Amino acid sequence: MHSSSLSIAARTLCRTQPAISTMIGNLEKELGLTLFERHKGRLTPTPEAYFLLEEADTIIERLTRTTQLMEEVKNLTRGKMRIACMPAAAMFFMPHLIAKFVKDRPDVDVTMMMRSSSMVQDWVSSQQYDLGYCERPKYRDAYDVELIPVKIVCAVHKDHPLANKKVITPQDLHNIPLASLYSQHAMTELLKRTFDDYNATYYPRFELLNYISAFEFVENNLCCCLCEKLSAASYKLYKSGMGNVVFIPFYPTLTFDHAIITPSHKPMSQLVKAFKESITTYMEEFIQD
Repeated sequence: MHSSSLSIAARTLCRTQPAISTMIGNLEKELGLTLFERHKGRLTPTPEAYFLLEEADTIIERLTRTTQLMEEVKNLTRGKMRIACMPAAAMFFMPHLIAKFVKDRPDVDVTMMMRSSSMVQDWVSSQQYDLGYCERPKYRDAYDVELIPVKIVCAVHKDHPLANKKVITPQDLHNIPLASLYSQHAMTELLKRTFDDYNATYYPRFELLNYISAFEFVENNLCCCLCEKLSAASYKLYKSGMGNVVFIPFYPTLTFDHAIITPSHKPMSQLVKAFKESITTYMEEFIQD
């Protein structure tokens, strides 16, 4: 139909003319329609042939487009990701990571929702989201877990007497007001045990849901705060390095376990796998001193 000649069509398709004639005959037999009128060795397309040509061109165009799209998916330049994230990481870390990941991927769409760690775990368990970032979760068969230990540091006001120390210990914080996560939190319980081991009094003057909120109290020199380095890095980014809070290493070394969780019973796309692998690498860059 495109070449207007059986011989040209044969050369284009790398077939013989008899083979092309047979293919046309078989197609007409299968459809129960006459596609070409034969007259003195010439083929004249019927209206049915023009209709079939239009439909075939549409199908071929769609197949070509689908092939191109799948090639983009394979090359991680097209697709969708649904990410659920706890507040501590959703404020700065995760948006910065997503922006970096999709910068050269204009056809990658992302949904990121901020919720508590327990809600993140529920969403990933129910396969509503492709990936979750949360505090260390309890074991569930519904998701796989990759832990990311983040070191604990001490946040103090730059004019606080402890601000000049190279390392802060439980004895240094004996009976000093602290901003802390709520009393039942695993991190708070770990700190209490650690202070007990060093015969120091743990005094949580302010109990909060996250460390980002705690920095306002430290800014006003009302307390100190033992926090993980991701929140510390977020504060530095927010304040552009001009804040009143400084962060000092804490001894003994303690870690706050973050976790990447993904649905156990749902295969990850190649795009989500690549993003998941980038989290740990970017974490090291984000929290570096």
